[in-house]
Amino acid sequence: MILQSRFYKSKKLLLVEDCEPVRASIKGMLQQIGFEQITAVADATAALAHAKKQQFDFIVADFQLGEGKDASQFFAELKLHGWLKAGACFAIMSAEPIRQPVHGMLSGLPDCYLLKPFSYVELEKKLAKAFQTSIALRKIYQAAASADYQEAITQADEVVKQHPSLTLQALRLKAEVMLAAGDGKAALGLYQYVCQQRDFSWARLGQAIALLQLSRFAEAATQLQELLKQEELRPEALACLVQLALLQGELQEAKAWVLELLRINPTDNIYQQYYGNLLHLLGDDAAAIAYWQKLLQQYRFSAFDHIEPYLALGRSQLLAAQQADLASYSPLIKQFFDTVQSIPLKLLTAPGAVQQKIQLAQGYLLQGDGAKSAALQAEIAAFDGSLPLSSMLDLVRYHVACNDSMAAGELLKQANLLADTLSKNCQGLAPLVVQHFTTMLKASNQQLRQWQQQGGQQLQADKPKAALQLLRSAFLLCPAHSATSLQLLQALAMLPGHKALKPLASAVLQLLNTKALSSSERSKLTELTNSLPELYLD
Repeated sequence: MILQSRFYKSKKLLLVEDCEPVRASIKGMLQQIGFEQITAVADATAALAHAKKQQFDFIVADFQLGEGKDASQFFAELKLHGWLKAGACFAIMSAEPIRQPVHGMLSGLPDCYLLKPFSYVELEKKLAKAFQTSIALRKIYQAAASADYQEAITQADEVVKQHPSLTLQALRLKAEVMLAAGDGKAALGLYQYVCQQRDFSWARLGQAIALLQLSRFAEAATQLQELLKQEELRPEALACLVQLALLQGELQEAKAWVLELLRINPTDNIYQQYYGNLLHLLGDDAAAIAYWQKLLQQYRFSAFDHIEPYLALGRSQLLAAQQADLASYSPLIKQFFDTVQSIPLKLLTAPGAVQQKIQLAQGYLLQGDGAKSAALQAEIAAFDGSLPLSSMLDLVRYHVACNDSMAAGELLKQANLLADTLSKNCQGLAPLVVQHFTTMLKASNQQLRQWQQQGGQQLQADKPKAALQLLRSAFLLCPAHSATSLQLLQALAMLPGHKALKPLASAVLQLLNTKALSSSERSKLTELTNSLPELYLD
């Protein structure tokens, strides 16, 4: 054994294996090695519950975990929530070879891979080596996590001096730290130096990424096209080509590369979102809606179910309802609520539940239920975690609907900062999404003012039917604008009662009656309510 059994005796280990006999066998091996504090579970859901309560020194997980997350998804969620102890060793087991990522060591990769079947001797050897490596590299990760990139580079140089056997890992990390620091020139030089010594795939891919950062697009494209020919590099080369196309504004080309990535891994939810968002950016909203619906039908109740398709579809349906005519509105708003309220409970983690509430709050506002919308907003405001960019933009829409331009503007600034950060991490779609959203929001605000002005003019000209159409459109964009709602109520009072208009009248009345109005607005509301057809007051 590399490490003595007493070393393992004090270490906490989490074993995740869905097959009970195999789980028992591996647990026996671990006990033979010297582990005593072993928590053995069958799936990622149970494993996450344990990882939330206590931190483990070792985590050994089978790649295929049956229903629920696979080991890679489990690993990503541990990192996301901060439940992976610094210096912990994460090992993935598999009966078949797994393609290991070539780039991304700095953001965190599993420490080792175990090919089944294996003996307890092989298991101990792998775990010991991975643990020792993790400890040796820990200071580099800690400095990088604190954005102290110069210290991270210094620590990488120290590892090369003190642990010559870890030179390659230290150089990989050092180059990625340089990229994180925005020093593409230094990173390119280091990758080229490594390639002069030996032709490593990670160094060749790193060169292409550094060239992208330096905006040397033609050279990057040439290198990436060459890397596409190698199976082990193809997925990451394709991902870089997506970013290259986005940086050059070639959305159709980016879409084609994303499709290639999805052919390799159809269940990759990141690039599923990329594809749907690219369809929206290209103006093909109908195709985007059809794509989100397809994903829901294909993966609902499976291990690959994800919250974003529900939210993306709900977002599209809500926007369509806001732009719909009177006949189409009710079916669309019903579809929206059906979609968002059908999100499976397993996806409604703390952030997921808040993402759902943001959309529901706006939906309730459109229906006139201001009290329910405000209650959800209070729960949203109490959330102290981070939200993905798409939900931050949903929250901007909600504040616009609430006629709170100050809160909307502040959130949009935060969304821009997040998009810039994501862009630096080679997620080039984020700035385009925010740019597209900002353009659409500006156009929407201009249209809102136009409808409000023209609606008022039509009322003055004693043309309530024309005013109703304009003011209804304005109300759907900004239900909480009291002046617009009162004018809309005035148009409804001037026209004969009609059952098709009853839901609209009810929503406007309900919303106005729950708002804090001025004395003159309250007086106007009373006057208009008394003038409305009785049909709307039932």
